[in-house]
Amino acid sequence: WSDQLVSQHHLFEKLNRSIQQNRFPHFSLLLGRPGNGQLLLALSVAQSILCISDEKPCGTCDACYKVSKLIHPDLHFSFPLNSPKETCQQHYKEWRSAIQEKPFMGISQWFSYLEGDSKNANISVTEISNVLNTLSLKPFESENSVLIVWLPEYLGRDSNRLLKFFEEPPDHVFIILASENQELILPTVLSRAQIFRMNAIQMDDAIQTLSTKEPSYKQDELVSAWLAGNGNMQQTLNVLENQNNPSVEYLRKLLQSAFTYNAIELTEWVEQFAGLNKEEQKNFLQWIQQFLSLVIREKFKLNPDQEFQNNPVLQYANKLSNSLSVSQIEHWDDLLNDTLLYLQRNANVKLMMTNFSIKLSHILRKNKPLN
Repeated sequence: WSDQLVSQHHLFEKLNRSIQQNRFPHFSLLLGRPGNGQLLLALSVAQSILCISDEKPCGTCDACYKVSKLIHPDLHFSFPLNSPKETCQQHYKEWRSAIQEKPFMGISQWFSYLEGDSKNANISVTEISNVLNTLSLKPFESENSVLIVWLPEYLGRDSNRLLKFFEEPPDHVFIILASENQELILPTVLSRAQIFRMNAIQMDDAIQTLSTKEPSYKQDELVSAWLAGNGNMQQTLNVLENQNNPSVEYLRKLLQSAFTYNAIELTEWVEQFAGLNKEEQKNFLQWIQQFLSLVIREKFKLNPDQEFQNNPVLQYANKLSNSLSVSQIEHWDDLLNDTLLYLQRNANVKLMMTNFSIKLSHILRKNKPLN
């Protein structure tokens, strides 16, 4: 698993040394931005803990093989589901497929394997009880047991039942939380975990990895996908997999319709947006915010990658940087924050986005014309 890490090898080497020296904490939190590969790092750590060789992870022993196939009996997982009565073990088949195919996945990609909506995603009381029962047993093959909790921000208040276990886990148990958002994790959980912060993925590392994964693409196409994915490896791979990925063109269509105040085109755009699932809607709005940061960097000449200035994504960001004032960008960002809040509160999507498009039109038309 460590071979698939991107820009995290220095951190993994540090964690691996502590494992070999028997100093790795029994309760840890791997924290990184979405698409950084938290699962990959957690699996790399688990492979080292369960490896039976002196040089960990050896990659060749029986334990390493079973971890690589996600079938080690002493490696356990807990992750969000949308049914409070189900346990994660009931979905290990889908889970294994998802990790093997999309190791940088987020919650929306995971729920595409469950063929359900992530609106009610939760790590439920039923799952917590199952975790406690599982970890109370002795290891089956190894000297240790490892539990990887993916996205612990979906642990509800009922996770307080786990706190004593988190604070004083048995000597043979290692609990690894893999998170995207520290602010959504219960403070009582954070206070007990040793936190390891992951690095932002560097573009050079990403392009090198992508050129190996996707050898049929030219470097400029990989750079475009990386910029469109805004540092998220899974979003970048989604762009490459889907030639009609809506992000940039979808945004361009919105801006053109909003600036010309074309009611028919705006209605069509809202209808198309309403047809996305909730996670896709949220991801697109968040992507616009990320793109606006690229626009700001272009406006103040803070993007360091001058060799890629002819890239279409950077060109569009540069075009907007020349057309929008800082005030317009700030008002647009505030509008996005409000819309994301309404989306989280299950507002009527068509009404919400109609309001969004009208307000955006006023923002765009307030100052100088949008080129």
